Amino acid sequence: MVISVVRRVRRGGKAKDGDRSMQRNRRCLLGPVLVVVAGALSLPSPVTVRAVAPPPASIAIEGHGWGHGVGLSQYGALGYAVNFGWSAAQILDHYYGGTVASTVASSEITVRLSALDGFATAVVHDKAALTIDSYVPGLGQPTTWRSLVANEISEGHYRVWGRSDANVCPVADVNLDDPANGWTVVIADQATSVTIRPQTDTSASADVSDLVGLCEPSSGRVRYYRGAIRAINNNALANRTVSVLPLEQYLRSVVAGEVSAGWASLGQGKGAQALQAQAVAARSYGLAENREAYAKTCDSGSCQMYRGAAYRSGVGGSFVAQEFAAIDAAVAATSGLVRRYGSEAGAIAYTMFSSSSGGYTAKTSLGFAPVVDEGDAVSSNAAHSWSVSVGVAAIEAAWPAIGSYSGIVVKTREGFGEWGGRVLTMRINGSAGAVNISGDTFRATMGLKSNWFHLVGDTSVPAPTDPCGSQTTSTVAGVTANGAASRFTPLTPTRLVDTRSGLGVPAAPLAAGCTLTIDPNVGADATAVVVNVTSVTPAINGFLTAYPCGAQRPFVSIVPSVAGRIVPGTAIVPLNADGTFCVFSSTTTDLVIDLSGVYGTATGQRFQPVAPQRFFDSRAAPLVRADSVVRVQIAGVRGVPASATGAAVTVHSSNAAGAGFVTIWPCDAERPTTSVLNATAGGSVTNHVQLGFDSTGGVCMYAATAMRLMLDVSGWFGPTANSDFHALMPQRLLDTRENIGLAGRFAAGQNRAIAVTGVGGVPAAGVTAIAAEVTSVGALKAAYITVHPCIAKVPSVSMVRNLANSVAATTVAGVVDGAGRWCLKSAVSMHVLIDVSGWYGN
Repeated sequence: MVISVVRRVRRGGKAKDGDRSMQRNRRCLLGPVLVVVAGALSLPSPVTVRAVAPPPASIAIEGHGWGHGVGLSQYGALGYAVNFGWSAAQILDHYYGGTVASTVASSEITVRLSALDGFATAVVHDKAALTIDSYVPGLGQPTTWRSLVANEISEGHYRVWGRSDANVCPVADVNLDDPANGWTVVIADQATSVTIRPQTDTSASADVSDLVGLCEPSSGRVRYYRGAIRAINNNALANRTVSVLPLEQYLRSVVAGEVSAGWASLGQGKGAQALQAQAVAARSYGLAENREAYAKTCDSGSCQMYRGAAYRSGVGGSFVAQEFAAIDAAVAATSGLVRRYGSEAGAIAYTMFSSSSGGYTAKTSLGFAPVVDEGDAVSSNAAHSWSVSVGVAAIEAAWPAIGSYSGIVVKTREGFGEWGGRVLTMRINGSAGAVNISGDTFRATMGLKSNWFHLVGDTSVPAPTDPCGSQTTSTVAGVTANGAASRFTPLTPTRLVDTRSGLGVPAAPLAAGCTLTIDPNVGADATAVVVNVTSVTPAINGFLTAYPCGAQRPFVSIVPSVAGRIVPGTAIVPLNADGTFCVFSSTTTDLVIDLSGVYGTATGQRFQPVAPQRFFDSRAAPLVRADSVVRVQIAGVRGVPASATGAAVTVHSSNAAGAGFVTIWPCDAERPTTSVLNATAGGSVTNHVQLGFDSTGGVCMYAATAMRLMLDVSGWFGPTANSDFHALMPQRLLDTRENIGLAGRFAAGQNRAIAVTGVGGVPAAGVTAIAAEVTSVGALKAAYITVHPCIAKVPSVSMVRNLANSVAATTVAGVVDGAGRWCLKSAVSMHVLIDVSGWYGN
């Protein structure tokens, strides 16, 4: 039997398309004509003959980015790592809004090897250790082989030939059935598929000669893969070769094929974070793929670049490595980490990525919004901005129906970035007609780097637009928080901003990646304000950050934006010298901001932190009735002096009968039209508030719907208190996802200590309490976190209450112990974050 191992076109398969030649259309150009008229008596009047300008031979195009621009930009990740100091988790949070970090168990992945489509599967092994799954050697046959070929002899049936004497990649049309050619029939007929693997597990082998080598007929190379090689048919009965290997081993090659291992050394080692971000994105993408029944993904750029562990120019050539130590380290550092939609129990996100976004990621239906990509401008990225000349003849050849080219009109753009962003639709005009095409079609046909482009000098291009409009701010060198000693003055709760109604700002949601500038109109001595910031029903998950305008935006969160929910959070926000602060949103959301107090250097009361105590608890009684008010006395109770003028409190709502809200205020004032909590039916929510007392030392709580209410006090303001407030630029002290501060998730019921003084701008001495945002991430059940001084007994109160599979955050003004520590106890297993925004002390 003569078997061709080069190329076989079978029923149901498709022959490879031939190259299409481009025939240039010839054009005659009529130039100016000189006419001479003879006359005996007089000269004729001069006649002006206008020249018709010929169409240009080429058009100049400028553009941004390389690739589709969806999700992570590889160069953007590098820029954020080396220029902004971001961690891999911060990079992934930025590009994949609406997703959260999660984990997966170890598994195998199957990868279609495109270069072998339609060919027989021929493999070799330097140590003669090839075996065939489920095959029992016949009498006198070797148990292992040096060379094997699996080839289809009829639909879904394979014959396998072997050699034990040499590594041989068969040449075209060799008759493998003829023993004179050195081959032995190992299996005469095997149905469905053939899986070949080395005798030993190759997952961790450092010697690539231990791996199975696959003969590539077109290139003549032998490519070495970890795991097994499988010969199988696709659904159309065309021949396919598949790599079967552990997921983590696959990523060693994929990440090396997508980005440079040399990035790890850039920025004094910060570039390694970009490699780790790529590893998580590649792991998630591979698992989210379901390309074929026989293979989850493929090895080409249309999936992810997968080039095996090494290759040789032939069976006797030198090995060329495709795995590298820096990449291996990035894969190992993120082992099992993926991104999931919405929660740790959500579906694995389809984390597409591209080489360069050009400065703004693209719209997608995959669940993450476009974001500004400042990292993409890293100096090594030649594709951030590019220019090219496109021949008119090439356009005419690609779209012959237009005749002679006369121009291009861009009809619609995506709306994000320079020139109005990526081209969605366009029209090519010509002497014979016009064609309407997409920007992607023009990009692919003309070989442009991306569909974010414009024609140089084209006046039809929309005016440059800023997707954030007025929702933007600039960084000013030297702007930071004012850390001067400050005291608290409570204010009548006042609504500053409501994007739904247009209060304080135009009536439009705060767009993803955009920033609002807020002027609370407080005194010139003010250093910080106490505000309640509420994210209102965004479409996808994200976060809000508040900071002094002009400062470099910190990578911290004050409120988690949760899809479809109303989530409030109190923050103590530093002001700039002009008295303003900024709020940034990673996802498009409506925003409500309420002001309840101010810290200033000239007036106000000092703070006295105390171990948290419960002052009100309605759980032993029936639900607090809807549309009712509860008064709680604080001054003169449980150690709070009668002279106290205000307090730092935590308000809890649970078991609400339906959607509603809670308002808290000094009782002798009119109830304000603000809220501190937004309750959901049956849920538990929490928020921190700093406010003043009424004339007799109490506060009132209004429940819009029936619910249980609790109130805890963690400190009071008054003339005998001893601690001033010092604002800080928000900074992350703890992120167990990234092993910052503490390593690994909290176990259920675990109580862990963390130093909160001498770090993050907090001095090592003279500190009585810390103001910080505490966030719960990835709890699989509804639960809570308690924050307390470590040397004290764990109080029977909580600061953060989370729903199952959600993110929850609350500001805590918590006393530190004598060693400058906080202790945190989690009710269930979860990750915990702490973002410090100030400290109290002398």
